[in-house]
Amino acid sequence: MGSRRRTGGFFSDWRRVAAVAAGGAVLLAALLILILKLSEPKQPEAPRPNPVATITMSAGGQMRFTLFPDQAPNTVANFIQLANKGFYDGLQFYRVVAGVFIQGGDPKNDGTGDPGYAIRGEFSDNGVKNTLSHMRGTISMCRQSGFDTAGSQFFIMQGSYPEYDGRYAAFGTVADEDSLKVLDAIASEPTDSSYVPLTRQVIASIRVETFDVEYPEPVTLDRE
Repeated sequence: MGSRRRTGGFFSDWRRVAAVAAGGAVLLAALLILILKLSEPKQPEAPRPNPVATITMSAGGQMRFTLFPDQAPNTVANFIQLANKGFYDGLQFYRVVAGVFIQGGDPKNDGTGDPGYAIRGEFSDNGVKNTLSHMRGTISMCRQSGFDTAGSQFFIMQGSYPEYDGRYAAFGTVADEDSLKVLDAIASEPTDSSYVPLTRQVIASIRVETFDVEYPEPVTLDRE
């Protein structure tokens, strides 16, 4: 009888063993890389940019403010909502007290208007920590005698009055020197004895750039 030719052999077996070993080594390396990646400390998330409000006057000029939701979150959310839906467009800085502040945001332009609701006052006398000081260029919320009576009206400090701290909800500061120049120009307008400017100081628009950060609807209160 003829002899049967033997297939395979040492070299064939060695190649199979080597292939299995190589595959195992690849899997082991992948597993090690995965373990190392999972064990790496997580990089901290980049801080969210602060929203920036731009007040454009009908007579020309703009004032820009950096807003601070970490200090007055609901106040900032309320201002963003009102501004970006056009609530302030066409209203006036109806009260100008030179060296102290300019005041606006009243739909009636006489100090009695509001958006139809109130918000909580975010300042220390009302139990809310807020470290922003009422220095030159600070934007803050007007209110009535009650702590939780702010709505849409705001004032911008031309002077520095830290005695307002803890009593009113400051929520932003002026962003640049050009904005201060516009503020000073408005504050220098002649007024009558009730601090009403003789020439109307009309706000063309207020818009807030949120840099794609979504802010919640403000928490509102019914007015008494």
